[in-house]
Amino acid sequence: MAEAPAATPGTGKGPPGKDETGKKTGRSNLARRRGSRTAELVAASRARHLVRHAPPWVVEDRYAIHFAGNWRTVIRNGLLDWLFSRIILRRLMPVTLQQLTRARFAEDRILAAVERGVSQLVILGSGFDTFALRHPDLPLTVFEVDLAATEKLKQERMAAAGIRSPAGLRFVMMDFERDDLGERLSACGFDRGRPGFFNWMGVTYYLAGEALRNSVAALTDLAAPGSELTLDYLIAEDSAPEESRALYAAVMRFVARRGEPFVSAFEPEQAPREMGFGDDWELVQHDSPADQAERYLSGRTDLPPLAPLFGCLHLRRK
Repeated sequence: MAEAPAATPGTGKGPPGKDETGKKTGRSNLARRRGSRTAELVAASRARHLVRHAPPWVVEDRYAIHFAGNWRTVIRNGLLDWLFSRIILRRLMPVTLQQLTRARFAEDRILAAVERGVSQLVILGSGFDTFALRHPDLPLTVFEVDLAATEKLKQERMAAAGIRSPAGLRFVMMDFERDDLGERLSACGFDRGRPGFFNWMGVTYYLAGEALRNSVAALTDLAAPGSELTLDYLIAEDSAPEESRALYAAVMRFVARRGEPFVSAFEPEQAPREMGFGDDWELVQHDSPADQAERYLSGRTDLPPLAPLFGCLHLRRK
């Protein structure tokens, strides 16, 4: 797998299949054809958390193991797990923890929104998300939006595991760089006249500058006043702690070699504005990696340190 160059912070320039002008770059995100391998790794991280760590769990996801692909063998085998976690992927283990804290950040806010009466949840770049499976009785319609290849792979694995799709779950197949979000959601029953909750974790760093800003504009147009949004973003390398630079480089190599390169990164102070969130959005919460560690990991000695590379945002549509 060819290695992709790092993104220019704030511009999203890089090789996502199209450049910032919309022209093809000759290098595409392989997830379009085969389903997301990084989504598989996120599922594996959640599954491993239950097997290898003690409760209370950051996220208790008992469905994740069914979406972990070949990683299931590693997770279930103590020797293989030790080999991968302590030797092969040792440097990257702090990043797997961020996949748990970002999920908890979003889930806490989704559940609070449901308590306030929100009845529509849109998960953008849903991958192998299991919120709908773990909360089938909530008065909530869940729209899972992702590439067709990933959505089909998820449905295949659900069928193989005998997992029934909840009545409120809708699969919305979409390419963020090519399709119209509003059209795809409306076709699946999303009501633009009512507030919704949009969960956009694990996506922004895969979108080039114009594609990212266009997606934000589409969200702004789609979200009724009172709608909420959670997302995470990659912190620009210059803003990451000096001691984390080797980890930063290792992460960029890892995702690029799997055909799903990170192409956007941001200075934390400028992130919402540079992504395209203007005065239509109110910033509710902006969590640094230190904030996430304090809230979800304080006192834990059985987990690796959290990678200081990703911020989390919670916004509300005015």
